[in-house]
Amino acid sequence: MIKIGTLTCLHSNNVCARVGCLKAFQNRSDFFDGYSPDTLLGAMMTCNGCKSVNPKEPDVDEEILEKIDRLVSEEIKVVHVGACRLDREKKECPRIAKICEMIESRGIQVVRGTHRES
Repeated sequence: MIKIGTLTCLHSNNVCARVGCLKAFQNRSDFFDGYSPDTLLGAMMTCNGCKSVNPKEPDVDEEILEKIDRLVSEEIKVVHVGACRLDREKKECPRIAKICEMIESRGIQVVRGTHRES
């Protein structure tokens, strides 16, 4: 059994109920294909917001560092990042990209994707 998690954009909370991510995980479809039935979804993390809401860069944001420490202590092995990491031009949010780097530096694999966009 392994424990995995998700990372999503705080701003996406305004329009997203995480239904697509959870459905893909439960069905082991899309980016969750290949996980065994005993895989646990052990964490659902958001960033701490855009610069206009949170002026701290992720690498000095104590709350982000605490979240990543918690992923490690909970033995999360993989974090899947939702499509909300992309802007309208399909460019990845630089804050999400930095958080992904920070997660990877702690030995946790990052997969950019949860479910296919419709």
